[in-house]
Amino acid sequence: MESRERAESVSELGGLLKSLSNRPVVSVRYGRFPDGATPGHGLGPLAGQVHDLVAELHPRWKRYLPSGAEPPSASQIEALLEPLSADAAVELMTTLAADNLVWPGSKLMNREIAHHTVARIVKWLGPAATWWTNRQGNSWDPVTACTFDGMVAGSDGEYLAILIQVGED
Repeated sequence: MESRERAESVSELGGLLKSLSNRPVVSVRYGRFPDGATPGHGLGPLAGQVHDLVAELHPRWKRYLPSGAEPPSASQIEALLEPLSADAAVELMTTLAADNLVWPGSKLMNREIAHHTVARIVKWLGPAATWWTNRQGNSWDPVTACTFDGMVAGSDGEYLAILIQVGED
């Protein structure tokens, strides 16, 4: 896809991600890296975008948190992220969009629809995209100050897609 066509189709990427959003539980961020961000597949700019999304969400969740609890810095988030294959990103992002981390068995959306949508997002970013998560084995390293959060972020070096589920019980 030509760069100009791709830039014009970023609204498609946004529409796909927004359809997975279920605020305040599931939030998304997408688009092109801002001017001044280091281009390429480096994790730093993507971790910075995850941090910015978490900072936007923090005021909504602050009342449920211990006094003074703050989310990790961008560099702390960068240090805890683990790489994912594109296939693993599809499965994990589908889970975060469809299944509630706080209340297992409680569905946020139809899993088949979520899977189809996430597969389109991964395809949109292409085979050269890198994917990251805060999941390590069967546990999650927190990217927020909340008890529960799960995040998948991907980038082709120019565009990014982030989905995060946040919750407290």
